[in-house]
Amino acid sequence: MCYNLKTSIGYQTNLVATTLKTSFTKLIQPRFGVAAEQFATLKIINEDSEVTQTQIAEILGKDKTTVGRSIDSLIKKGLLKRKGCFLDKRANRVYLTPKGLEVLEGANEIGHRYNEAIKSKLSDGEIEIYFKVLNTILSQSQNIELELGEK
Repeated sequence: MCYNLKTSIGYQTNLVATTLKTSFTKLIQPRFGVAAEQFATLKIINEDSEVTQTQIAEILGKDKTTVGRSIDSLIKKGLLKRKGCFLDKRANRVYLTPKGLEVLEGANEIGHRYNEAIKSKLSDGEIEIYFKVLNTILSQSQNIELELGEK
């Protein structure tokens, strides 16, 4: 038995995710100056103004340091603003600036059109099966335990 990348669920899923992220970034970066993951960060913050950096990292499947650098970059671009938390002086919250909201709205429109273009190549049944399979893989992959003998 041999591990084969062409039949590896993990490898193929990552390849699709990377391709989608790269092509979406090519659509939004020239116009709005953000990459796909920065867009996702803006979207998460816009949907929940109380979200923490740790929660953003969990949602994106990234580590806190990477998310922190992304947030710092978005602040430098004038898309986010950091404010101290009134109740906890050690905590900081980030908020979209008017420019950030403008970028989010524009990139969101492109994201919607991009998603619809991809979905238009699939039937409703294929889309339903795709999400069902992804959800199964996601939930089951977190519970797999293997007995690995020494070789």
